[in-house]
Amino acid sequence: MSRATRVALAFVVIAVAALAIWVVPVAGTALVVERPVSTPDAIISLASHEWERLPELILLAHRYPDARVVLTLPAHVNRFTCHDCGHRVEQLVHHQIAAQRIRMLPITLSGTYGEAMAAREFAQREHVSRLLVVTSPYHTRRSLATFTTVFESTGVEVGVEPAAATSDARPESWWRTPYDRWYVRYEWAAILYYRVRYGVDALTNHS
Repeated sequence: MSRATRVALAFVVIAVAALAIWVVPVAGTALVVERPVSTPDAIISLASHEWERLPELILLAHRYPDARVVLTLPAHVNRFTCHDCGHRVEQLVHHQIAAQRIRMLPITLSGTYGEAMAAREFAQREHVSRLLVVTSPYHTRRSLATFTTVFESTGVEVGVEPAAATSDARPESWWRTPYDRWYVRYEWAAILYYRVRYGVDALTNHS
């Protein structure tokens, strides 16, 4: 290996190391976005992670008493797709959310994309013009990008609210716990997959 090649290789290694030092600390915080919606017509809580998403949904339902409260229902329910599906309505009613406000939204396509497609049909059917999505902090960037893409040209205003108060997520130090490491790696992989599979560009600033 010539001296010039070694020098060039050294510069590449230094550049990659510098990039990694800059990127890795923000890998968690970059996933968390928030887009408020003024007086939403409907608030939708995405399935799974109910222990963190439902408390935020309850708070928002009380803050916006005229909004419909929507729960997505996966076609195949298990502890990964909908951790506590059978008790969600019961929990909402227990916290003084009127049963008449609650809508169950079956989804036929899998994942966040399937939830967004079902939500679009619901919004058109129920004349929703302002929709607020509630989900886990690390899931907010991909969720907002997916819903924004699916709702394009519908005229529906879409926002997202991270369930930060009841989440174990620590975006500023995501590399320190197994939960954060798993979720951050999963979301970045999912963002790349959604870009290829559905044309969802979550890397654009959606905050």
